[in-house]
Amino acid sequence: MNKYTEHIKKVLYLMVFATGVWFISFTVFPENQIIEIDIGDESPASFYSPRYISVVDELKTQNLIDNALNNVPPVYSIDSEVNSTVIDGITDMFLTVIKARTEETLIQDDENDINETNPVVEIVQLNKIEQIEKIQTSLLFSTISTSTIEVLVEVSNNDIKNGNNYLTQLEIEAKLQANKLLTSGISNDSLNQIRQNIVSTPPNLNLQSEIYAIIPEARVGSAVAEIIAENLIANQKLEEELWNIQKQKAIESVQVVEVQFFKDELIVQEGQIITNVIFEALNELGYLSGQSRTVQTAAIPIIVSVFVVLYVLLWRLKDSIWKNDNELLLILTLLFMSSLSLRGVSYFSQLSDYKFIQYGLPISFIGIISMTLLNLRATLILSLSSSLLALAGGGNIGLVALGALGTIIPAIFISEETDRKLLRERIIYISLSQPLLAFGVYFYLRQEANLTQILLVAFFSSLITNLFAFSLISYIENIFRITSNLKLSELSDRNHPALRYLEDNALGTFNHSLVVGTLADRAAFKIGANSQLARAMAYYHDLGKTINPLMFVENQIGYSTPHDQLSPYESAEIIKSHVIEGVKLAKKFKIPEIVYKGIQEHHGDSVIRFFYEKAKEQGVQVNKNEFRHLGIRPTTKESAILMFADSLEAACRAIFMQEDADENKIRNIIEQIFNEKISDGQLQNSPLTFKEITLIKESFQKSLEGLYHQRVLYPESTEEE
Repeated sequence: MNKYTEHIKKVLYLMVFATGVWFISFTVFPENQIIEIDIGDESPASFYSPRYISVVDELKTQNLIDNALNNVPPVYSIDSEVNSTVIDGITDMFLTVIKARTEETLIQDDENDINETNPVVEIVQLNKIEQIEKIQTSLLFSTISTSTIEVLVEVSNNDIKNGNNYLTQLEIEAKLQANKLLTSGISNDSLNQIRQNIVSTPPNLNLQSEIYAIIPEARVGSAVAEIIAENLIANQKLEEELWNIQKQKAIESVQVVEVQFFKDELIVQEGQIITNVIFEALNELGYLSGQSRTVQTAAIPIIVSVFVVLYVLLWRLKDSIWKNDNELLLILTLLFMSSLSLRGVSYFSQLSDYKFIQYGLPISFIGIISMTLLNLRATLILSLSSSLLALAGGGNIGLVALGALGTIIPAIFISEETDRKLLRERIIYISLSQPLLAFGVYFYLRQEANLTQILLVAFFSSLITNLFAFSLISYIENIFRITSNLKLSELSDRNHPALRYLEDNALGTFNHSLVVGTLADRAAFKIGANSQLARAMAYYHDLGKTINPLMFVENQIGYSTPHDQLSPYESAEIIKSHVIEGVKLAKKFKIPEIVYKGIQEHHGDSVIRFFYEKAKEQGVQVNKNEFRHLGIRPTTKESAILMFADSLEAACRAIFMQEDADENKIRNIIEQIFNEKISDGQLQNSPLTFKEITLIKESFQKSLEGLYHQRVLYPESTEEE
């Protein structure tokens, strides 16, 4: 079967199950016909509350929030740099008035020419009119009235004449009044108004009364006010972050407006206008959540999309499920069962007044089966897919969350090393976790239900279904022809009937298989392959030797080899037969196919070297193919590891019975055997990479060094009797 045919077959699987999920969601468990009403419509019938509910009045609550926000004033801060700029501006204006008192003039010599080399400068006192004209040319006074300039000039000239400092007093008072305004804070919005106010209503100045003898008080006040107004700048900065904090506090202080409806209470009378509160109440009670044809049609692309994503994930991740049709059918069956559970519980809980029924969702059943017979990746994919399908089918978010988490929980307690005894214990822990999930969903949904009832239903429902799942594992394994880690663990138990048979009939082979199992287990773990599978394969790979155990060297201790009486061809045929006989015995003991594949592939079709070379020594023409094993070249990483482990154990045992082992000798044997198998093409069908082969060599080196380490030779006892 080519890869395109494989893809088509898997697509058909997915289409069938997608159709089944849609059928469950909208046919097996149909909901009430949807009531198509909206806010502002007249109610087509009178509706009563079948249970107590509390509905938030969003409109009134939002009005309260809006009012609270309107009462939160903006938060400003004072910019001190702006304050300095204003004061400096006032200083510069008064300084300009002082400088306007005089003017520098160049003095001419007798010939009425100006000495350009050493010019003589004369400071000339300007009169009032000249001072005013000079001040008006300054940019600082470009918008200042002539009246104000006249006041400043008159005060300035009086100071010169009488030795007073009235102009300085005006400056100080202008700065004080400006500082008062700045301290209070001036925003951009209020700046113009403040300027107008100070000009229209000049401040009361703390000046010597003698000044007013020179210039009327009103004129002085107006002049100072205009100076201040001219220099004022907005000094307030909006602190948006602080303002937003105040707004958030205002929002949080608002009490949510809730409307309560008690059991059997009238929600809306026929013909009454549907308000937002009535609409939310009807929706909460499920009157508006029925599935219309439109909803059913819209769910089709969602369901199809879920299965497409599932297809792509399994394909791109190269998960074992993709390669194994039985595992793919199992995960689809579990997905179907998950959808059935979620939809069924949702449906019956809506029909019943006992809303706690939904907390008895038996979803951990799915997680236990998935973790035991598949893997963690499959369980995660299953949880995600079933959740999306439940949402497409109209399940509420709380129930969907309960289902998703309930599927994942078993992954916390079940691992590859979990055996049946440990699994039975872990089921209690998984069952205890279900009430905790139910507790969280209970508070999320805010449903009127007895918490004690919820917790009890969640626990006992989970416990019963989980125990049921435990009892079904063996049957599901057989139906889908899947070999789980639980099964592999049982096969690796030395009390297994097949291993007992091997130990009783071929003890040497039995011990050899145990050592090969250790080598294969560690090497498989090193590269991330299935170490349990590799060990189980190793334990049973020579099961066929029990038919003629004395024909194999490991069982010949104390016996002469029967091969001395046989031709190389006869001996080779007997050696070959242990593969065929091994498969027959494996089927008799109901060993899974994935395990007895190790029997078929542990030699591949490699040459039986000893008898091949013996035949060549006899001087006749030898056909090499007549001395090849009748097996299949390794097709998996585990069977390839087994091939190397089997050859290495036999070679090292034979060599190191005659000489001491050391690190270099072991390394040379490993390299020799690996090179021989690779050059003979035994890895042509194996998925092993060069990097993995290197890691496998390292694992074998370490394991064999530990197995054949140098032992201390203890001296004989010389103690006298």
